[in-house]
Amino acid sequence: MAGSQSGTMRTLDRVVIGAALLAYISSFLPWYSASITVLGIDRSSGVDAWNAGFGAWFAVLLLVAAGGVVLLDAFGGRVTLPASRPLITLGLSALAVLTIVLRWVTFPDASGGLDTRKVDRLGELGDFDLGSAFAVSSGAGVGLYLGLIAAVAASVASLLALRTSGRNRL
Repeated sequence: MAGSQSGTMRTLDRVVIGAALLAYISSFLPWYSASITVLGIDRSSGVDAWNAGFGAWFAVLLLVAAGGVVLLDAFGGRVTLPASRPLITLGLSALAVLTIVLRWVTFPDASGGLDTRKVDRLGELGDFDLGSAFAVSSGAGVGLYLGLIAAVAASVASLLALRTSGRNRL
């Protein structure tokens, strides 16, 4: 029975390490992107986690730290931790989920400063019919989604590891 718990722990540890690696890779993908179309000319831009603000890069660092704690423990690095390893990785990954969600909610809205009534009136300029020639959009990019998936996976794996270790207290 103890062997099966040990195997489960190793699998859950691999999930935390994989989530840390996925978060690091996702940090170089677009976390936020915006695009604009004016008279048929399209322009778009995106920023990675390292340029998307504190909530993005800090979450990546939290997940990498959680993976580092697991690796340190797995390779025999005997460091005295203030709490159990699954509890520490759970705290780091849950904080990463929270910061990613907060960063997502606080991304600027591309149409936020745009008065749509004034844009609609552009079509009334004499013989010019701009119609739908002006469009602005923005939102979360693929990097944010992958980072959020990694943070949730690390949180769930850490929670399961904490429950199977039987040490729920500090």
